[in-house]
Amino acid sequence: MALIISILAGTLSLPTTLYDLPVSNHGARVRLLLYKRGLESAVRVASPMELGGLRGEKYLSLNPQGKMPLLVDGDSCVWETDAICRHLLEKHAAEGDGPSLFPTSLAARTAAEVIVRHHDTYIGPIQGCLYKPAPPFGRFTSRRDALQELVKQLAVAEALADPTGPYLAGEEFSLADATLFPTMVFITHMLPKFEDAVASPAGEAGARPGTPALGGG
Repeated sequence: MALIISILAGTLSLPTTLYDLPVSNHGARVRLLLYKRGLESAVRVASPMELGGLRGEKYLSLNPQGKMPLLVDGDSCVWETDAICRHLLEKHAAEGDGPSLFPTSLAARTAAEVIVRHHDTYIGPIQGCLYKPAPPFGRFTSRRDALQELVKQLAVAEALADPTGPYLAGEEFSLADATLFPTMVFITHMLPKFEDAVASPAGEAGARPGTPALGGG
C-alpha cells in the first residue's frame, strides 16, 4: 500500500507495470508473450484500479485513450498492445529462455506481421459486437452486420495461417500466435451464441436467449 501511495503522490518512480485485467484479450497477448519468452518476473501486472480505474484522472494522464492494457516502464507509457509487445521484446532481448517471437526466415516474419496487422485492423475493432450492449461496433451500427464481417475476417485469418503449422507462421511461435490465440479463445466461446444471426438475412431472428439484442443494438 505504501508503494502505491508513493506512486500516486509522485514521490516514487513507477516500476515496470502492466495495467490489465484477465478479461482483456489484448492484455492476454502481452501476458502470453511474457510467459512464452520467460519474462514474467520482469513485469508487474496490476489492476487499472490502482490508478483509479480506466476513467480515473491518474490513469488518463498516462493513457489518454482510457483503455487497457497500459505499460508503464520508468518514464515511458505505452498503450497500444502491439507497441507494448515490441517494447518488451526489444528491452529484454537478451533475457528470457523462450522463443524470440520473431521467426528466423523473412517469409515467416512477414507472414506473422500480416496476421498481427489483420487482427488489429479488421478483427479487434469489431469484436465488441460479441459483448457490447449497443453499437457502434467499429464502423458498424448493426450488430448483425458486424458479426457477419467478423466471420468474414476470421476466414481471412484462417487463410493467412501456414497450413503446415504447427504455429500460425510456420515452425516457430511468433507475435501472430500471441495476438490471435487469446482472441480466438474469446470468440470460440462467444460467437456460437450468435450462430443464427450470422446465418440469417437482416430482419430475421437473431441471437439465442441471453445474448445482446441484434439489429440496432
